[in-house]
Amino acid sequence: MYKVFLKDFLLNSIMSATSHTSDDSTSISVRKTPPINPNLLNELEEQARGIAENLEAMFQNLKSQMFEASVLTSASFDVYKQTVENYSTEIKEASNKTRELIELCDQLDKEFVDVQTLASNIKNIKQQVDTLHNAWTRISK
Repeated sequence: MYKVFLKDFLLNSIMSATSHTSDDSTSISVRKTPPINPNLLNELEEQARGIAENLEAMFQNLKSQMFEASVLTSASFDVYKQTVENYSTEIKEASNKTRELIELCDQLDKEFVDVQTLASNIKNIKQQVDTLHNAWTRISK
């Protein structure tokens, strides 16, 4: 494609330059134009093809890298979503267990009211026994 375009361009340039041969200045400029080297055109065409292939390869590489980045980004969003869901579940479970612990502590506190009353009664009995013992010790001396 490049070769056809370049050849057409050069042929049109030559044709337009040679169509004014009646004018002396144009004929001078045509004589000063160096001859076209077909090997040079072929070399230019090969270089253009190589550049186009390199550019295409570069775009393919960029496309694959962008696709890979997109896949990794999508996967990271999935991991983030799963992490948030797991974290939310764990928080709910921890809240429920904390609530259960508080309820058990309240129940235990209510059950210990009787124990505290019993402890208070035992303390009073001990004081009375000690008082009786002291009195007995004073009497027996």
